[in-house]
Amino acid sequence: MDCRICDNFVYSNEPGFRRNLCPECGPAVRQARRYGLRLERVNAILRVQNDYCPLCDEGPGDSAAEGPIWWQIDHDHECCTGCPTCVRGLLCLGCNTMLGHYEARIRRRPGYWVIPKADEYLAAPPAKRAQARKLHPDDFGWARVRYTSLSGRPLTWEG
Repeated sequence: MDCRICDNFVYSNEPGFRRNLCPECGPAVRQARRYGLRLERVNAILRVQNDYCPLCDEGPGDSAAEGPIWWQIDHDHECCTGCPTCVRGLLCLGCNTMLGHYEARIRRRPGYWVIPKADEYLAAPPAKRAQARKLHPDDFGWARVRYTSLSGRPLTWEG
């Protein structure tokens, strides 16, 4: 059976298999659906971020031998529990956790603790940029996971 997104062959007994999605596309689709996003929109956000965390400039993790590591969808907790309009970007697990603590401290004591990169991110999140709203041909037909250079897919979009 072929994955309905990337057309890779999928074995039904493969770990991560769910219906007709491969282990790479399945978790990405489920993660996007949780926030009311389509996979193409998640790909567009990652494209704008150059496939790296906008806070630490790293990938989502470093244990490539253990399989794909998924990005954390950062959203504004003041808005709701997760809708397409409150999504701000995709962060690595460590930065997503620390950003939550940072925002809580900002609310308790404004101006006491300042991290310029976090403030820049909060002022202009990648998901709110015009480039992330306009879909590019590279955003369709696959799940942008981990590092695109390791995925073997040639990208045609340039910043």
